Amino acid sequence: MEDGQEDLRAQLELKQRELDLILAIDHIRDTIPEPTAMLAAIANVVADRLQVNLCLLCLLNRETGELELKAINERVGQLEEVEPIIARELARRGVEADDVTIWEGHEVLTPRLLSALPDSVQIAAVPIALEERKLGSLMVARFHTPFSPDEVELLRIAESQIDSAVIQGYAYYDLQQRNKELETIYRVDRIRDLNLPFDEMLNRVLHELREVIQAEMGFVMLYDRGRDKLELRAATREDLFRVSERRALLYRVANEALTQAEMVWHNGLDGPLRSILCIPLILNDEIIGVLGVVNRYGQDGFHADDRRLLNAIGSQMDTAIFESLERRRLRQVLGRSVDPHVMERLLANPDVDFLKGERAVLSVLYTDLRGSTQMAERTEPGVLVEFINDYLARMTEIILSHEGTLDKFIGDGVMALFGAPVPQEDHALRAVRVGLEMQAVHGEVMKAWEGRGFDPAPIGVGIATGELTVGEMGSPQRTDYTVIGQAANLGSRICGVAHPGQVLVSQATYDLVERWVEAIPVPNLHLKGVEHPVTAYHIVRLK
Repeated sequence: MEDGQEDLRAQLELKQRELDLILAIDHIRDTIPEPTAMLAAIANVVADRLQVNLCLLCLLNRETGELELKAINERVGQLEEVEPIIARELARRGVEADDVTIWEGHEVLTPRLLSALPDSVQIAAVPIALEERKLGSLMVARFHTPFSPDEVELLRIAESQIDSAVIQGYAYYDLQQRNKELETIYRVDRIRDLNLPFDEMLNRVLHELREVIQAEMGFVMLYDRGRDKLELRAATREDLFRVSERRALLYRVANEALTQAEMVWHNGLDGPLRSILCIPLILNDEIIGVLGVVNRYGQDGFHADDRRLLNAIGSQMDTAIFESLERRRLRQVLGRSVDPHVMERLLANPDVDFLKGERAVLSVLYTDLRGSTQMAERTEPGVLVEFINDYLARMTEIILSHEGTLDKFIGDGVMALFGAPVPQEDHALRAVRVGLEMQAVHGEVMKAWEGRGFDPAPIGVGIATGELTVGEMGSPQRTDYTVIGQAANLGSRICGVAHPGQVLVSQATYDLVERWVEAIPVPNLHLKGVEHPVTAYHIVRLK
């Protein structure tokens, strides 16, 4: 009976030790997400719970497959003499094993090492794996006292927790790297937005490139089409003379990237140029140049994280840094005013200055939210802003879907152009279609907001057609692509007298769309700023 109680007590003690170990590692995972610190803390816990003299936690490099020592806990200095090559080999054997492996010191250590250690040394290793994926190994060593079956079981328990901790660490690291890529893209994008002279912009990007990838030199080679060759520009804090000694190799690798039209990297080179990583810059099948870094700090050369970062920077370089100032200016002025497909058509005509002032026959559309003043007085500001943003967003979508140009928001109203910057023969009909669709969609918006206990206001739409001056207008601090002329004023006045839910157009607009619409004349309108009464037309529907 007593023997049975002793066995039960031993089993309970083992289960308690197992539970304590699981809880300790789980607590580390919950409180220390950073992988290096987390693995170090786990090694400390394992060393403490098993009372070992040495604990090594080794992981396989995900890119190279090399076994790397990630955490160590060495309790007594006598084991500091263990040669790294022996420790690496035992850790490697631990990775390949199916279960816990135990070695006596005399089986694996050299006589020289054994002479410096106590008579009895035992080493145990357990593979770290998740399902069939090998991750690394956990190795422990102890003097005098051999590992008991219970302690072997504790090693298995530790491994069952460490494998998921390693995967958690990988996920954390990958997220940090992705954040780093996004931050780098953001910083390069900010450099572009500073509107610096080209050379200064280029130098800043090269500095950012060298810092984020931790390399001695960042470089860009620009392709000279006239001479069919690359021209080197570089930025570094190191001695460029050393790199110049291998200039021919630098150009050879750069041309290799262009020829292959993909990233190229070389590590472990001889001489002052130890490692190089570069990417071709190609935009719309047109060669711009090559971007790269030379000599990563340390001896390992460039790895997968560096390649991803260079790709991230390269994605900004070919589409932003090397855009001509005029094309960048076009994006700045019209980027939010036209559909992306229209923008691409504009950028495909680099010889046309779409922003210069010119006179053209265009159609201009206005919307106005009826009763917005009273609505503002009885509505909570946050709710009002949410409604206005919803309404303006839906109206903008309609304008851009018909390849119109959003001129501006005027309070809670919208002004749009048709026929510029891209000429459109059917600009008047496009404007009418947009006006009718706006009324229909705004009706849906109103129903949705009424369902939320909100009483939104209807809109009126006014359209006019005529010869207008169109172009980029404003100050050095801010410009807009807009129009000036009598037709623009007329469109605004017609919008002002349009009834809620109505699309009202000028005589000139109606003359251009008469065959496609059903309309009702609205004669003898007296409009502010217009000398004589005018006739407008209420567009009922498209035929």
